Amino acid sequence: MKDYSFIIDEICTPKKSNELVRQMIPILIAWAQEQKSPQYYSTLSKAIGHSTHRIGYQLGLLGDVFKKLSELSHKDIPILNALVINKGSKRPGDGLRVVMKEYDTKDLYKKEYIAEYANKKAYNYKDWPWVLESLGLMPVKVDEETDIRKGKYRGSSEGVYHKKLKKYVLNHPFEFGINNVKESENEHILLSGDKLDVYFLLKDGKQVAVEVKSRISDDADLLRGIYQCVKYKAVLSAECQAHARKPDIDAFLVVERELPIELQKTANMLSVKYVVIKVA
Repeated sequence: MKDYSFIIDEICTPKKSNELVRQMIPILIAWAQEQKSPQYYSTLSKAIGHSTHRIGYQLGLLGDVFKKLSELSHKDIPILNALVINKGSKRPGDGLRVVMKEYDTKDLYKKEYIAEYANKKAYNYKDWPWVLESLGLMPVKVDEETDIRKGKYRGSSEGVYHKKLKKYVLNHPFEFGINNVKESENEHILLSGDKLDVYFLLKDGKQVAVEVKSRISDDADLLRGIYQCVKYKAVLSAECQAHARKPDIDAFLVVERELPIELQKTANMLSVKYVVIKVA
């Protein structure tokens, strides 16, 4: 499958808008698939953890992303902008004209018809999974904890992206604030039998465990990575205590996309640091 993930980076600036659009797309696609329309701007803002309801600019960028994807892939991809309406007028905002040039010139009746037709196309579109994958995005997960307990998560296997990310971290410790490395290793084996993706032993005796989750990891696997960091730090500390050494341990997560807001909260609550980096 051809990778079109560069489209979002080309169109969506600044960085905050880029992050918001990446969060919006899977949510809007889920709403289209479930025919959950209309939804308010405030509902979408809350779903992506945005501090205000002013997301018209980002929705305009989202429309531009879909337009560019349609042009490059030669697919007729529906727009999702009409799924979101103003709480007062009960209609999509006039910003819809950014992606539908004819919208702003029509009377109220025609505007309602145009929005309704656009939403029907979105409801009936069958290639939304392709759109997500082409843009390097993952579908919305309802309950990541349930998926983990059932063993349902994507991205944990030793795929090409995972291996490349592990190798990058191993060879670029300074980019993650890791200096004075004495020893480093991929697949370092703990006494619990677990394997660390990346392990560093520093000259002052400090140990650093790094769990990596590549671009194909879904939200459930990212949540799993947070808890793996908690586990690895505890096991390394226990190894030190068993040998009468004072533990000096750090563990953090390296990912290739921003964590959803709920996972950010979990990571912060568990004092797990994470770093977002994308390896070409």
